[in-house]
Amino acid sequence: MTARLHVAATRHPGETRALLTDSDDRVLEVRLFRGTPDAAEGAVWRGRVVGTLAAARAVLVDVGGALPGLLPTSEWPGDPARLAEGQAVLAMIDRPARAEKGPRLTGRIRLSTPRLIFSPFRAGVSASRRLDAAASVKLVAWAEADAHPGEGWVVRGAATGFPDAVLDRDWARLRKRWDEVLAAAAEGGPVARLVGAPDPFAEWLAEMVGDVASVSVSGGVLTLAARGVVVERVPLLASLGDPFAEAGGEDALAEACSPLVTLAGAARMSLEQTRAFLAVDIDTGGDTGADAARRANDAALDALVREMRLRNIGGAVVVDTVPEARKGHTEAQRRRLPDRLRTAAAADPRIRVAGWTSLGHVELTRDRRGLSLHEVVVGDTLGDGLAAIETAALAVLRRWVAAVRKGGQDRPAVSAEVAGWFAGPGRGAVAEAESLTGVRFAWRVGTVNGDEP
Repeated sequence: MTARLHVAATRHPGETRALLTDSDDRVLEVRLFRGTPDAAEGAVWRGRVVGTLAAARAVLVDVGGALPGLLPTSEWPGDPARLAEGQAVLAMIDRPARAEKGPRLTGRIRLSTPRLIFSPFRAGVSASRRLDAAASVKLVAWAEADAHPGEGWVVRGAATGFPDAVLDRDWARLRKRWDEVLAAAAEGGPVARLVGAPDPFAEWLAEMVGDVASVSVSGGVLTLAARGVVVERVPLLASLGDPFAEAGGEDALAEACSPLVTLAGAARMSLEQTRAFLAVDIDTGGDTGADAARRANDAALDALVREMRLRNIGGAVVVDTVPEARKGHTEAQRRRLPDRLRTAAAADPRIRVAGWTSLGHVELTRDRRGLSLHEVVVGDTLGDGLAAIETAALAVLRRWVAAVRKGGQDRPAVSAEVAGWFAGPGRGAVAEAESLTGVRFAWRVGTVNGDEP
């Protein structure tokens, strides 16, 4: 496939902002990467069972966070009877904590480099769909030659073009890391992180690097992370500026955070994130012409596929379409709209269209990969607001760093909740801001204006 994608990313205190565009400068994805090596997806812990949820067929496991993680017994590779309260277990964070929910865990641990994924509890060798057929056959044969019975390997899209010697080093590194995890688990001891989470920006980049034509990042940690993925095969620009903003990322982020999507003509689509699913409502707006409903439905379904990728939406989606006849949905509409959605989603293997519900809605799902943009910025619809507090706090830090670089030294006014975040979960972000500026960060609790994401 011809490389056609462009990545622009900037590291701010506590957060990496990344933008993916195509060769026509159309925005495809806006991502905000937060979290620490302890709590992000992929961190491996020696945890301890602290409770049992028999009805949910799961146990609660202390993995060092404010809330215990949920480990379904179906995600445990051994005997579920071993998951007794007080028992030490090896677990990996499969989905970060969100709102008032702790992280979701799995006992089927995976370890990764930008080029390989090692799954000790999953048998078989496979390759990324992003690899072309010839590269896939070659790399699968290479992996199968040394794979042990019962273990699994995935050759990632970023592996293409590398000599066997580089892949051999990755292979040896993952085996050594797993041996170290097993040794630490056998020693026993208190709850502890055994393997830090991989850099989420590097993981995101590794999934699509075969299609990437250029990468522009702010210096420091992002340059190292990107270089570890692209090596010398993709032009990498380390900028002293703000590549994300310079590529139009701030406007794209504001648009992606809006629940309202304007469509052609007067039509519009609203996206409302509930705790259980994404609710989508299509509206013809002021369009009263012939076939207004059809035009609105078609435009909305095409736009929905783009918006789901743009916002990293996963899980169930329920769409309230506009009836195309006075008496409701016609049979022709019932056949046409799911087909239209499947055609629009053909390029996104994460989407599966279920069809019509008994109440007259179109239903689909998209595989979850990390938190959606809404969950990162706002949190759960009915959550406790921790994500929103973090968003406000990081906005304060960005403005403070910019002001210090221009010679300012003001103590920003923040809410009591933001002050508590700075003194607690946000200590690492504060330290990062101080390292960037060489100035100690101080704040005061006072009247605060609204903060942007």
